[in-house]
Amino acid sequence: MTHYLFRPHVTGPANHVTTPDVIIDRVSLRSGGESSFLPVHRLSTNDALQVFAGPVEVTPAIALVAAGGGVLIGFALLVRQPGEPLAKADVMVARSAWRFRNVVDHLTSLQLSTSAGDSESGISMSQLTPPADFMDRTDGDELALPRGTMVLCAATDATVSCAAPAQAIVQLADPELERSLTHTLGFESVDSDRWAERPLPRYAVGPVGDVEHYI
Repeated sequence: MTHYLFRPHVTGPANHVTTPDVIIDRVSLRSGGESSFLPVHRLSTNDALQVFAGPVEVTPAIALVAAGGGVLIGFALLVRQPGEPLAKADVMVARSAWRFRNVVDHLTSLQLSTSAGDSESGISMSQLTPPADFMDRTDGDELALPRGTMVLCAATDATVSCAAPAQAIVQLADPELERSLTHTLGFESVDSDRWAERPLPRYAVGPVGDVEHYI
C-alpha cells in the first residue's frame, strides 16, 4: 500500500503538545474551485529542498488532516517551477498543527502569510473555505475527514517566488488565541556542492581488521 507516515506536533489550547502517528494514503488538492488528487509520495516534512537553478514558485496551503482525535489543521508549501501546474508541485508539509475543533468558531480570522527571497504575501482564512463536500458531520457535530485523507486548500493568490539559495517562511496566525505556527524551508540548487573536494568512499575498519575487497 502506498502511504506516508505523518507525525505532526499538535498544540492544544493550553499549549500541550502531542505527536500522533497519522497514516496518509490519499491527498486532495483544492485550488480555484477545482480539485485533483496528488501522488502521496510527493509529501515531505523535510525543512530543505533541492531545486533546479533559477526561480521557483512557492504557494502556501492550508492542510486538513484526518486524525483519531479529530481533524487537524496545519499548512504546507507547494513548490514548483514557473509555468508548471500546481498539481505537479512538491508538497512540503510543516510538522506543526492545531486541532480543528479549537479554531472552528473563529476560523475566518486565521491568517496565512508567506515570505521567500524578497517577496512576501498573505491571505485570510475567510478567502479559503474548507471543502464541505469532503467533510461530514459526526454525532458530536464536529467536522471530520475520511480516514487516511489530507486535503490541501491552496492559496494561489499568496504565491511568492525566489531562487536558490533562499528560504521560505510560512506562518499560520491565530489572533483570537494569540498564537502562531511557523515553518522555514530552505532551498538548495542542484548545481551547488558543499564539498570543496568530495572524498572517495572507503571501507570501515572493524575490530578484526580491514574488510577484504572482493571487486
